[in-house]
Amino acid sequence: MAQSLLSESQQDYLKIVLDLINEKKVARIKEIAQRKGVSMPSVTEAMRKLSNEGFVQYSAREFVELTSAGEITAHRLYSKNLFLKSFFVDVLGIEDSIAEKEACEVEHHLSVVTLDRLILLYQFLSECKKNDQLTLHLFKTCVQSAEGMSEIDPDCKSCFVASNFPHRLGKSTVHTLLSKMSRGQQGQVVMLGPDTDLRRKIIEKGLMPGSVFVLEEEGNANSPFRVLSDGCSVELDVNAANIIEVAIEQSN
Repeated sequence: MAQSLLSESQQDYLKIVLDLINEKKVARIKEIAQRKGVSMPSVTEAMRKLSNEGFVQYSAREFVELTSAGEITAHRLYSKNLFLKSFFVDVLGIEDSIAEKEACEVEHHLSVVTLDRLILLYQFLSECKKNDQLTLHLFKTCVQSAEGMSEIDPDCKSCFVASNFPHRLGKSTVHTLLSKMSRGQQGQVVMLGPDTDLRRKIIEKGLMPGSVFVLEEEGNANSPFRVLSDGCSVELDVNAANIIEVAIEQSN
């Protein structure tokens, strides 16, 4: 059975068994159940299936052992999880507890191609002598400024506002704020501004860099802007509309 065909739950079981063996030399059904947060009968059934598929050796009332295939698979899963957590913490600045939880969720869905690119990005930002870690330092400064963890650097602040347009200018493209668009205009989101709360509310509404939309209704301080994106109508107050940079294609 290929690793890619293992269910998320089975992958978690293999990592737990590996953790217990590394920590305590043995993996017991009771301890696996405690770590997984399930009943002992559920673990027993899972171990039987993994045994039938050649990943563990298990008989009733005995310790669980990893086969050669199970050990290799568990190690790969553990290494992927460890890297993703490091990426989230070291590069993105995510808190340890959140990074650990989300690394477990993301690891099940990444192809080796995407994982390889993330590793290359991590290595470039962390170790490439061409940038001498300047790029990663600037990104961390940007995060701190954007989230109010430090005084906003003037250069960081101007990165998000109209005074620094355009960020990506095509031959027939102009950039503006969503709040300055006219009804019926189509635009593509380029950048979200530095207000953390507003930015996250916009993201939760499904508008992110790359999103294409049509302005259905112009808003103001008393009424919301309304845009249609991917068939979904989204309302935005004027403050949100003022921090969304948009690229608009101009007709020739």
